[in-house]
Amino acid sequence: MKHILLLTGLALVVTLSAGMAQNKESKIKPTDQISLRISGVPADDAVDISQTYSIANDGKFPLPHVGRITAAGMTPSQLGIRVEQAYKTAQIFTKPTVVVSTPQLQVDSERRTLKQISISGEVKAAQRAPFTDGMTLLDALAQAGGFSDWANREKVRVIRNGKTTEHDVRKISANPSRDIPLQANDKIIVIHR
Repeated sequence: MKHILLLTGLALVVTLSAGMAQNKESKIKPTDQISLRISGVPADDAVDISQTYSIANDGKFPLPHVGRITAAGMTPSQLGIRVEQAYKTAQIFTKPTVVVSTPQLQVDSERRTLKQISISGEVKAAQRAPFTDGMTLLDALAQAGGFSDWANREKVRVIRNGKTTEHDVRKISANPSRDIPLQANDKIIVIHR
């Protein structure tokens, strides 16, 4: 019985240690790509700031309105706090909320361009976001933090290759099988009601 308890306890310690190692954030390095999303700021600024950035060889990246920020050596959550503080200290925004991640970016091997989508208008965190295969309209809206209080959920526009279509997200939410598959470079615009 003692051996069973000892083995169970040992298995629990190994499992907890592995879980804690997975939760540890990796530090950002020069040449890494980071995805930065900001909310709590005007929509136009959120679109300009929320995007994917390349960290330069000196460990810094250019951030609109505040200049170059050091990212190398920090975890994504530490960098998010640093960016929030930079905007507050410069008195540009009073209550920004920043989320930084280091996504596995998909690259179109033929053109070597970053695959992205754009989500703007009446959403909580308008942004340019990395596109992933299988991404849908509901996925993109969730990534942008959902709708603002003034969103027209019945007329969400998707612009693809210059052609605009409108979608009623209320109906899509009621029947997710009707969700719209997205493609790289799609633009999603949530209009004001």
